[in-house]
Amino acid sequence: MSTRLIYRYSHSLYEASVEAKNVSNVAADCEGMLTLLAENKDLNILFDSPVISKEKKVKVIKLIFGGKSEKLFLSFLLLVIKNRRESLVKEFFQNYLRIKDDKEGIIKPIFTSAFELKDSEKLKYKNDIDAITNKNSQPTFEVDAKLIGGFTINVGDSMIDGSVKRQLEMMKTMLKTKT
Repeated sequence: MSTRLIYRYSHSLYEASVEAKNVSNVAADCEGMLTLLAENKDLNILFDSPVISKEKKVKVIKLIFGGKSEKLFLSFLLLVIKNRRESLVKEFFQNYLRIKDDKEGIIKPIFTSAFELKDSEKLKYKNDIDAITNKNSQPTFEVDAKLIGGFTINVGDSMIDGSVKRQLEMMKTMLKTKT
């Protein structure tokens, strides 16, 4: 489906939450919904099935989220169902959270190393990323023994690869071209 459509819906939700001064609460509801979607197959079926009527979907959503989430969040969900866009609800909420992070200057890099880092090392790398990007980073630290040594950092579409594995691949390519 169109990325413009996803942007329009998620941006509209973000603007409405800014106007209502409850960006954090709506973001928490979005994160909660994404967690539910990841854990609950039946909820995915509800959103994805064209066979289930809009009325039944609205009834179930009101039952699950009524009184437990922000009114704006619930109204948005009901609008999405009314407009038959419920199959994109996951993308709407993921993009809402991206917009929120972007507006707040937050990045979420994935830092992968060949071995588990100590907390002091994680903090140092977080601070280094903050200094380089001039943003507040919320890194996720992962371990991948295939790197042999070193690290990789993924931020959005960009990647810094300082792994031993990559260095060996580059040396191998260089040696092949010389022969």
